[in-house]
Amino acid sequence: MSDLLVSVLFSSYNGASRRLRHTLDSLVRQELSHNRWELIAVDNNSNDGTFDLLETYSDKLPITILQQRKPGKSGALNMALDRVKGDLIVFTDDDVRAEPNWLKAIVDCAAAHPSYGVFGGRIVPEWEKEPKDRFIEWIPMGSTFAIVDDTQSGPCDPTKVWGPNTIVRRELLGTSVRYREDIGPLPGKIFAMGEDAEIIIRLAANGAKSYRCAEAVVHHWIPASSVTEDWVQKRGERLGYGMPALFPDEVPGGVRLSGVPLPTWIESAQWAFRAAMLYLLPRSKKRFWAIWKYYYMRGYRAGIRRYVSQTMTQ
Repeated sequence: MSDLLVSVLFSSYNGASRRLRHTLDSLVRQELSHNRWELIAVDNNSNDGTFDLLETYSDKLPITILQQRKPGKSGALNMALDRVKGDLIVFTDDDVRAEPNWLKAIVDCAAAHPSYGVFGGRIVPEWEKEPKDRFIEWIPMGSTFAIVDDTQSGPCDPTKVWGPNTIVRRELLGTSVRYREDIGPLPGKIFAMGEDAEIIIRLAANGAKSYRCAEAVVHHWIPASSVTEDWVQKRGERLGYGMPALFPDEVPGGVRLSGVPLPTWIESAQWAFRAAMLYLLPRSKKRFWAIWKYYYMRGYRAGIRRYVSQTMTQ
């Protein structure tokens, strides 16, 4: 086995009242010995027992517990990045269940492919209630639930590396490459999705190659409340809000009305019309996507106003 050291990072906001204990228990069961890895967990301004729960694992895990009072996942992870010691940085979430060989598989994969700087493991769904509704077959599982259930290992597109199972060689991050703190989850408001994708896209633009390590598996918890058409459609608004931050060059140029390019207004109107026409009809894939795109375009317009200045689109 390689002698690579691993740093596992996650941020938790009120995780004690959700799935944090399951995540920690799965880390206790890791096959990689404790002297080969560390866990840096950030309590991100929780108001439940998250910090106390993390402390109860101090004698079970090689854990460092930090507290970040400023809300925001990206800022919390940046705090953790300033403390890492590992050669490999593993980013995950506080609602996953890792397979016992997860970290060992990551180390073996990185050692076997030294020319690759970014690795993405498998992310499989762990449903609170197995979905039986047909609409679940219509949606993109990656952008909706951060699911990447590809069983084939090999080189991959950097956009296919997702947050709950993202691995980066520490040398690529150095002391300056950090998460953008204007992107990522915030409690109680709309936020731009894509903080994990943005940093990987940035690394890829600088030459980092990505590899899928299908042997490294985590199970991502999906509550029943998230498996509804309404929830998924409104999640499209967050996705749209983040797109101008991730891909500003794709925002149309030309004349703007209320800060939004005219072509974007036209596309938004088209989807709003389709959604209105189909809304009262029986459920169908076409109806679902029209409503989803309506919310996506609403978020996209707001994202343009926030992230893309007029001068960038000239």
